[in-house]
Amino acid sequence: MTTMVPATDFAARLPRHVVSACTLITDPDNRILMLHQAHGYPGHPAWWQLPGGLADLGEKPHETAMRESGEESGIFLPAVPRLRVVDYRTSEDMDGWPPVIDFCFDAGRFPVDTQVVLSAEHDEAAWRSFEEWQPHLQPEQKPWFAAVWRARQAGTVLHLNDGQEP
Repeated sequence: MTTMVPATDFAARLPRHVVSACTLITDPDNRILMLHQAHGYPGHPAWWQLPGGLADLGEKPHETAMRESGEESGIFLPAVPRLRVVDYRTSEDMDGWPPVIDFCFDAGRFPVDTQVVLSAEHDEAAWRSFEEWQPHLQPEQKPWFAAVWRARQAGTVLHLNDGQEP
């Protein structure tokens, strides 16, 4: 005889995940906008990153990407951006965080004179080519960033595990 578990008990046992989303924004010369964190997170220094952040409760990933782009860079996306990368992050070095499902969206190209208005979370913005960004990235960012750029160039979507292709 099979015993049915009440739905609330079943739901309580499901794994918990954090959702985050970021946006790849480029100009017509394929220079990529990245923002420098004003303060690092516990466990790593302030670093350069695409505009993005954690989802609010009930927020869809593309909504997170769009909201965070506007909040962090002052660039409000006129349309839903295209998905480029989904990264399931389960790294041991996450300092007690639950797994993170990270979505990276491609907002396309914006005019060269697009103004960036930073939030208090960031202290600098820069537009650089993929190659020019390499010396500014942390080692753990490089495979992820390369995958995002490959997906953009190929017009495809990639799945990653902990920033790496499986």
